[in-house]
Order: sequence, then C-alpha cells, then structure tokens
Amino acid sequence: MWGMVVRVRGVEDARRMREELRDERHGEAAVTPAVAAPTGAGAAGVVAEGGDRIELDLDSFTRAVSDLDRLHAVLTELLARSDREMDQPLGDGKGPVALNMRKAFGLRGDVVGGGVRAALRSYVKELTELREALHQVGETHRAEDEQVERMLRRL
Repeated sequence: MWGMVVRVRGVEDARRMREELRDERHGEAAVTPAVAAPTGAGAAGVVAEGGDRIELDLDSFTRAVSDLDRLHAVLTELLARSDREMDQPLGDGKGPVALNMRKAFGLRGDVVGGGVRAALRSYVKELTELREALHQVGETHRAEDEQVERMLRRL
C-alpha cells in the first residue's frame, strides 16, 4: 500500500497506475483454501448412539482439528496483513466532506469500537479458544484410549 498522496491526471493515468498496482500485487495474494459446504453430518465421525457414550474416530477428529489450525493460520495472516495495510495514513481530498469521510472510514475499519478489524479480532479470539478446547478433547480421548489399552493388556 502506498504511504503517499498520488495525483491522478486522467483516465489513462489511472489505467497505468492500476496496471502498476496489479503487477506489484501479483505475487502477494494469499491463497484461500477451498472449504466444502456443510453436510450436517459433521467432519469428525462422532457417533452418539445409546445415550451413554460418544465414539470418536480419533484420526478423523485429528485431521479436522489440523484443518482448523491451518485455516486459523490463514485468517491470522490475513488479519495481520490488513493491519499493515490499514495503518497507512489516508490522504485527505480537497472536497468539503473529505475529513468526515476519512473519520468515518477509520471508525468502520478500526481495531476499537465497532470496526471491522475489532470484529475480526473477536472472531479470531473465539476461534483460538475453540481450537484449544478441541485440542484438549483430542488429548483427553487419546489418554483414555491409551489407559483402556493398558488395562486390556493386563488381562
């Protein structure tokens, strides 16, 4: 993102600048992975029959948590990138509403209050808490399985 004010002198100048920006950004775009539509069946093979137990396919669960970790990393990088780009000052225009527009844009994109970045940070925090809980569930189930295996070998 440019940190200076640039004057556009006409349509051809704007097209030239657009091409320059396109060339600069060509290699920087983050690759967003494809995410399948929800099936309603869950992705971890959880079966709750009989009401007194839950069976968990630990391999499937681990893969789902790994996918969530990878997507969390992508989201975190995109948020960090937006922080770097949004921290660049916007030059005020010459019109009578330029200052008010800059303030409004700053509020909507800001990290405080009701800004977009504040909402994204809140979502990332919730996602982090969910990931930590899922990691704990996986470790608990793994420890339970290992304990049962040890007990069965003693028989």
